[in-house]
Amino acid sequence: MDLTGKNIVITGSLRPLTREEAIRFLESKGAVVQNYVSSRTDILVLGHKQLNLFDPDKRSKKHDEALRRISDGQSITFLSEASFFDLVKKSQD
Repeated sequence: MDLTGKNIVITGSLRPLTREEAIRFLESKGAVVQNYVSSRTDILVLGHKQLNLFDPDKRSKKHDEALRRISDGQSITFLSEASFFDLVKKSQD
């Protein structure tokens, strides 16, 4: 996946990487990392979230905003934690 020029937002954690390490990786691939979902967001990386025993299906505010924007016609790709780590691994080959 070519990340050059893509606007990317991270939600959740990407263990064992810190958020700063994940951002450095994405920026090294030419991506622009944003702190919030906007009209310019291309990709939302869905990291691990803490389990909420009272509401296990609860999504982050960033995830909810991306879903809302998609329903309004914006094209946003979701990248799972596993897919993100596949990208990291392939970049090291």
